[in-house]
Order: sequence, then C-alpha cells, then structure tokens
Amino acid sequence: MQQHKFHKEMVQLISNLNAAINNINMYTAAHPQAKRYLETAYLNLSDLLRIKGKIDLLAIEGNLIVDNSSLKATGPHLTQFVGILNNSAIERLTFISGMPKRNFMELIQFLSADESKPIRSSEYIKLGIIDLKVKDNPGGSTAELSEEQLAQLEELKELRNLKREEFKALCQDIKHRKRTDIQGVEDVIKVFVDGFANGINPLDMLVSVKSAEELMFTHALNVCILTMSQAESLGMTGQHLHNIGIAAVMHDVGKLFIPDEILKKPDALTERERRVMESHTVLGAQHLLQSKDIPHLAVLGALEHHMQYDGKGYPVLKADWKPNIASQMIGLSNAFEKLWSRPSDTDPAPMDLTAKTLAEEKSVACHPVLVDNFIEIVQR
Repeated sequence: MQQHKFHKEMVQLISNLNAAINNINMYTAAHPQAKRYLETAYLNLSDLLRIKGKIDLLAIEGNLIVDNSSLKATGPHLTQFVGILNNSAIERLTFISGMPKRNFMELIQFLSADESKPIRSSEYIKLGIIDLKVKDNPGGSTAELSEEQLAQLEELKELRNLKREEFKALCQDIKHRKRTDIQGVEDVIKVFVDGFANGINPLDMLVSVKSAEELMFTHALNVCILTMSQAESLGMTGQHLHNIGIAAVMHDVGKLFIPDEILKKPDALTERERRVMESHTVLGAQHLLQSKDIPHLAVLGALEHHMQYDGKGYPVLKADWKPNIASQMIGLSNAFEKLWSRPSDTDPAPMDLTAKTLAEEKSVACHPVLVDNFIEIVQR
C-alpha cells in the first residue's frame, strides 16, 4: 500500500475511533450510534492489518507516529487521539493481524469512560510506554568500555574518518552541480548503526573539529550520529532509521550554495546577508528534491531543521505547517552540536551547561519530550 494512501486511511480510522469513544462517553457501548462507529473502526483496522500485518503507533504529545512515520492531518482528530492515549498512560500501541473483535472492544472501552478496569497487552494488541534504551556505556566514558568494545570503537572511528573524506568529496560534487551519489552517505549510516548495535555511546563516536575549514563536514556527521541515536532510543529501526540518518547528514546541504563571503564571514551578518544565509534551507530542499534515490525525509530535514516547536524560526511556511519529527530531532542535534563542538582554539561548552541550555529551549525551539529524551542520552 502506498504511504500516502495508508496515512489517509489511518487518519480516517482515528477519526472513527474518536467518534466511537466520544459516543461511548455520552451514551454506552451498546448505543446504536456507538456500535456503528465501533464496527466501522474495527473493519477499517482489520482491512489495514490484512495488508500491513502489524501497525505500530507512537504517541509523543501532539504527534502520532505510525510505523515510524509522522502522521499529519488537518483538524483535531490526531491531537485528540494522542490525548486519549496519554490520559490512559499509553505511549505505544501496536495492533497485530488476526485481532479478534473482542480484544478491540476491550481496548476502546478502556480508552473511554465506560470501562475503568485495567487492560493488559495481549497477543494481538500491545500496550506500553516509550522504551528508552540504556547502552552498556552509561557514563559516556571510554574508560568504562570492555576491551572488545574499545577495539570496536577504534575500528568504527577509522571507518568514520574514511567516510568523512568521501563525504567531503560528495559535497564538492554537489557544489559543482554534479549528480548526487549517496552511496558514500549510506555507508556512513551503516557505520553508525553498527556503533549503536555494539553499545557504543554516541558521544564517543563524535568527530572532533580540527579546523574551521572542516567545520561543515564534521558538523554534518555529528548531527547524523546524534539524530540517529535519538531515533533509535525512540524505537525507530530499519529503513526509517536509515532514512533519518541520510536526512541528518544532508540537512545543511543548502549551505554549499551560499557564497563563501557570507558563509565564512567572521563578523555579524547584515540583514540582507542573513536572509541569504537562511535561504540554505530552501536551496537544500530544492537540490535534494531533484536528486535521485534521496528519501523524501531528507528533503523535509533540509527544509525544516530551523523551524521551531513554537512556530518561529525559518523558513516561514503556511500557518498550520508542522515540521516532521525527524526534522525536529535534527534541529535538536544541530543545537547541541554547535555548543559541544568548537574549533580547536575554542573550548566546548561543558556538558552540564549544554544540557541546561537545551532544557531552557523546551516548548520554545524544541519539542519538550524530545529534549528530555536527548538529555537522557547524552548524560548517561
């Protein structure tokens, strides 16, 4: 099933679920109107499960992520449904093919005021909270790694540095409007996934800035590591995690089209220069949109990573535009990396100061749940 069609049917399903829950709250589950919405929702969901096999929902405040992809729709349906899940202490909800109608009814009645009896996960419906994974290196210090992990870390760093050179070459090709071959980028992503699988703390994988000339390449790789670590901790895996990695490493590609006299200007930018600099988001999205084999998520990441949670930032789009959750994670990694990583003649901000600065951005520049999760990752 095409992603757009699947999302459209999920929005309709959630609308029916909300209607069923609202009618149960007003009447009872036996009321004809409630029964009609329940029957429609159950049939909708059963049809989708016959095609998908399993549907995984992740509720993060006003955002609903379906099978690792942020669901978007106009109207209050998604926000209302996320609120219903959160009020029932459910952050993760998984439906599995073959679900009996009885199990479905029990869940909906639990979510409504008609049924206060606790409900547990079953063979066909899994309930829970977001599982923040704890790595084997909770202190973020290489001294606490085993000899085997230290050897793996050194190997990963060598591979990372090699791929950094390939990424620099790719950037030169992009700057000269040559074909964007993302094979080297995909190899970088695989290196980082291997690091997470081996229990390596993301801070140990970050690249040190050796010179201002390498700042852009280093920044891109570090943002990629930090963003993928966030995504993995929220349960994102497989192709979606891979696509998030590509989006993160390519988020600043538009800066390749900004004149060097503006990009590298040591003094404050004029108003005109600032507008030119801010145009890198649109320029990057336009370039990636025209590139072969680039996931759509990378286009969004380039366009949206400077859009804030409170609606400010840039570019300024239509009023109801909400940035993808991957773009929000990239923006958070971007803010942290700029504090953490400085040229060698500048001391980086201490970790406690960095965490404090990010915490002050909760509900302003950054999503509060993502900030809490990110601080959990970098401080363990």
